Amino acid sequence: MKLHDTIAAIATPIGSGGIAILRLSGDQSESIAQQLATPLNGNPLSQLESHKLTLCTVHEGGNPEKPIDRALVVVMRSPRSFTGETVVEFHCHGGFFAAGRILEELLQNGARMAEGGEFTRRAFLNGKTDLTGAEATMDIIDAHSSLGLGNAVRSLNGQLADAINKIREQVIAVTSHISAAADYPEEVETPEPEVIAKQFSEIRQGIDALLGSFDTGRILKEGITTVIVGRPNVGKSSLLNAMSGTDRAIVTNIPGTTRDVIEEHLHLGGVSLRLLDTAGIRNHEEADEVERLGIDRTMEQVKDADLCLLMIDATQPICEEDQRIAASLQGKQTLVLLNKTDLSSSVTAQMVAKTLSMPIDGVLCTATPKEGPPQGLQALENAISALFLDGKVQPGQVYLSNTRQRDSLLKARDALSRATEALESDMPYDLLYVDLEDVLSALGEVTGVTIQEEIIDQVFSRFCVGK
Repeated sequence: MKLHDTIAAIATPIGSGGIAILRLSGDQSESIAQQLATPLNGNPLSQLESHKLTLCTVHEGGNPEKPIDRALVVVMRSPRSFTGETVVEFHCHGGFFAAGRILEELLQNGARMAEGGEFTRRAFLNGKTDLTGAEATMDIIDAHSSLGLGNAVRSLNGQLADAINKIREQVIAVTSHISAAADYPEEVETPEPEVIAKQFSEIRQGIDALLGSFDTGRILKEGITTVIVGRPNVGKSSLLNAMSGTDRAIVTNIPGTTRDVIEEHLHLGGVSLRLLDTAGIRNHEEADEVERLGIDRTMEQVKDADLCLLMIDATQPICEEDQRIAASLQGKQTLVLLNKTDLSSSVTAQMVAKTLSMPIDGVLCTATPKEGPPQGLQALENAISALFLDGKVQPGQVYLSNTRQRDSLLKARDALSRATEALESDMPYDLLYVDLEDVLSALGEVTGVTIQEEIIDQVFSRFCVGK
């Protein structure tokens, strides 16, 4: 990757649409664009006011007699641009061909094709954003819900970086005090161990607060992975269809219809609910080979689920298979759905709670009749919201949602623990430096103040070309 090249890419999705946007960034952006774009007002592109859209004829490089399209062109001169370099954008007509032809001309006239995430990478390297802002950019693009979007925007606006930098400043303060006392003992008083221990405790609280927000932040970002499990033909597919308002899953009276995992995304209280309908679970010996593969996939999904919805058929007594499935969900967040309660029920919620050792408020009654509205879905949505959202999402608070950031904070906490142990062991203060430097380094990894090249590569590998 040559960071001083001028790069080009289509910044909007390929396909039919009203507008397609192409982006150039680099020292030669303006001169390359000028070979293709002739403003209708007669002035050369180099005389355009920065950051002002101008209607241009876009033609083959150096040949105004071969027009390609008519487009709005904007020059954003360095350093007032997303990347910090001079950026030129072409806002042409959407579709498969026009944007592609303009990109071909840009590449033939001196630009090279941008790599995935290279525009944002340049913004980071040129100091236009830190690493939390760069990752927040991708989170905004991938947002599945309003709360997830809001959290990403807060990171983009610097709230997460501010929280990290506040902790770093606390570490720098205690480190510089220890250093000054060691270098200038006659001028700077040596801090008492109790004072340093208190400072370490405050630093630890800040790190723990961010780490403690990770589970909520991950759910805001990725959604609540919810797996519907139960015996064959208890109504799992009907529930998925009812909750999604579609006929996504095939529903029949034949047990074992669902052989693979079916996925739908719903919105619940500002977050995404990733709902998975799975193959019915029963004894392997009673299932054919394809159904056994489906059952195995069901159990794989259960391992990674945030929530399991265990469905019980209210028209049949609770059987050993129900109990085995319930036992396999031990340790998982689980709600039991007593389904088909619109039919003649032989099981009550109290019986389910007692037999499966579930709290009664974790057992909900549902019905998804072929005719008429579904029953109990609102209570189910309320129960899910209570488990994952109520009291856990505070307006305006930023939540850690990135695994890389979490891992760096864990490294910082481990290094702080080593420093604390050294302090409690009455070791000389200058021996705390190594651990405190590790704390600073790990915190710096979150924002990119101290970062290795391979980590930068890893971060920007998730980005699409053109971003």
